[in-house]
Amino acid sequence: MVVQVDETLYPNVEDVLMSYLASLAETDTEPPADDDGIGIQVNRVGGSDDGITDYPRVVITCHHPDPRGASKLARQVQQRMANISGIDIDVEDEPKPICVDFCRTDTPPESEPYENPDQRTEVAYYVLGLQRPRP
Repeated sequence: MVVQVDETLYPNVEDVLMSYLASLAETDTEPPADDDGIGIQVNRVGGSDDGITDYPRVVITCHHPDPRGASKLARQVQQRMANISGIDIDVEDEPKPICVDFCRTDTPPESEPYENPDQRTEVAYYVLGLQRPRP
């Protein structure tokens, strides 16, 4: 008996979320490079998988020069994340749209000190579930 191994890669959750959140602000895995200092930083910080579903834990940092602006952007991201399930997300270099099974807020947005005194950050942690794209 031959067992077929699925070598399809899980989608890169950072790419998925940067694509999904791009309409809110500039997205990247680094702090914003634009002069206005407004942006959304997405980083995977752990998680697991069970061979079928990937369960990434991500930190999303919202950057803004104004504390209220950072808070508003973080709350917009949180609302968008709460509604991510079941939406087809087009991601560059993926063979077909990615669909996230679920998203849970692990830690809601909270202000965090940042090394740049002219910049404010709001940080939140999320756990998602997503499967490999099906051919």
